[in-house]
Amino acid sequence: MPIETSEKPPQWYVPRISAISPTGPEIALAVGETVALSVEIEPWQTLPAEQAWQRRAEPVLSTTNTTQDWSRVMLYMPRVIRADGVCKMWYVATSGPPRPANCHLGYATSEDGIHWEEYPGNPIVTDQDLQDAGGWGWCFQSPFVLYDLAERKYRMWFSALTHWEQTQDGELVEMTQQVGYAESPDGIAWDIHPEPVTRSGRCATVLKEADGTFTMWANARPDGDPDPSSIYGHIMLLRSSDGIHWEQIADVIQPEGIYKSCVYPHVIRDGPGFAMWHGGHRESLRGDVEFARGQLDDAYGDWFDLTTARSADGLAWTDRPGLPVFPPNVDKSAFDARYTSTPHVLKLPGRYVLYYSARDMLEGWLQADGTPGPGRGFAYRHIGYASLEAEEHTDTTLSYAWSANEMSNAERSGTFRFSTREPGTHHVTCQIQNANGSAAYTWKLIVGN
Repeated sequence: MPIETSEKPPQWYVPRISAISPTGPEIALAVGETVALSVEIEPWQTLPAEQAWQRRAEPVLSTTNTTQDWSRVMLYMPRVIRADGVCKMWYVATSGPPRPANCHLGYATSEDGIHWEEYPGNPIVTDQDLQDAGGWGWCFQSPFVLYDLAERKYRMWFSALTHWEQTQDGELVEMTQQVGYAESPDGIAWDIHPEPVTRSGRCATVLKEADGTFTMWANARPDGDPDPSSIYGHIMLLRSSDGIHWEQIADVIQPEGIYKSCVYPHVIRDGPGFAMWHGGHRESLRGDVEFARGQLDDAYGDWFDLTTARSADGLAWTDRPGLPVFPPNVDKSAFDARYTSTPHVLKLPGRYVLYYSARDMLEGWLQADGTPGPGRGFAYRHIGYASLEAEEHTDTTLSYAWSANEMSNAERSGTFRFSTREPGTHHVTCQIQNANGSAAYTWKLIVGN
C-alpha cells in the first residue's frame, strides 16, 4: 500500500506519464460505442539502498516453454513496456545455430507481466526484413522500444552486425555492430530506417527528454581502437534531436572492480537522477582467473552477471559497488545458474520488476529438435523475472482533469469512458498536475456512422 504523508512531494517528483491506453495515431469507433481511456504515471518512489531482488523460480518465456518453432534454439533480450493496459514484450530468438545466428524479433503480451501470450504472427521482424530495408546489417539484436506520446507512435532502436570475421578455430578477427532504428503505429508492423543511426553501437537504451530530444546509452567501440572486443568495455552517452541523428557525448562507463567488461546497459529515471544496470564478465567463481579479451564467446571459462550504478546527470556514474547486484542462481540446476544478462527494469507502483536473459549450465547448445548442436557455441534460452519491493508514497497534491472537445468533464481519476452520437473527429485530453508540475495526453478519436 502507498505510504500516506502530508508532506509536499520532493521537487524532482513531477507527473510523468508512463503508459496510456489505447495507443495509436488515432482511435476508430462507431457512433454510440464506448472506449475506456486511461493514463498511468510513474509512482512516487525510489530504489531501495539494497536491491534484494526476489527471483521467480521458472522462466517467464523460454525455448523450453515456447509454443512457436521459430524460437526453439535461442530466446532472450527482453524489452518490456506498459501500453494499452497490458505489458508488451519484444525479444530476440532463432531456430538456427548460434553465433552469429539469423536472429529475429518476437512479440508477446501479458496481463500480469509473468504469463505471456506469444503473438501468432511471430517473428515480426526478420533478418530478411533488415536486408529488404537497406541491406546494411544482419543478426537482429538488442531491441529497445518506447511509445512516443507526442508523436503517437512506437520507436525502436536495435543492433545488427555489419561485419563479422573469425578464424577457422573460432577466434574473433573483426566485428562491427551498429544501431538501427524503426517506427510503428502499433508495435507490430515496423518501418525500418534504411541506414544505421550510429557509427558503432549495441544494446541502446533511450529516454525521451521533456524538451523533445533523446538521450541514449549504448556500448560502442572507441574511435581508432583496433580491438573488436573493445565494444564490450565502453558505455557511451549520445544525444539526438530526432532519435535518428546521434552525437556521441562521452565515454561514461568502463569495467570496474571484479568486472572485465560492461555490457547491455539499461537506464531508467529514478528519484532526481538515473539508475543503470549492466552486465559484466568477471573472474571465475572458481578462482582468480583473468578474463581474456577476444574470447567473449567462450562458454566455459568466464562468468557473467549484473551490477548497478547511479547518476545525477547521466554522465558521471557513482555508487558502483563492483559487485553483483543480481548474480547467477546458487541452485546449479536452475535455468539462470550460469548467466544473468540483458537487464530491463520497469518501475511499477510499490515495486520494480527486472526482466533478464538467462543461461543454464548446459554445455554447448541444443538444436530445435532437442538434440545437441555441432561445434562450439552456446545459446541464451530463457527470460527470467524478479521483483523488488519499494516504498510508494501517496501524492495528495496530484489531480486529474479530463476534457472532451475542449469541454471539461467531472471525472477526476486516471480513467475516462468516452462515447458520442456525433460522427467526426473528436479530441479527449487528460491533464495531470501536482505541486511541482503537470503533464497531459490527447487522444484523437475518429467516430464513424
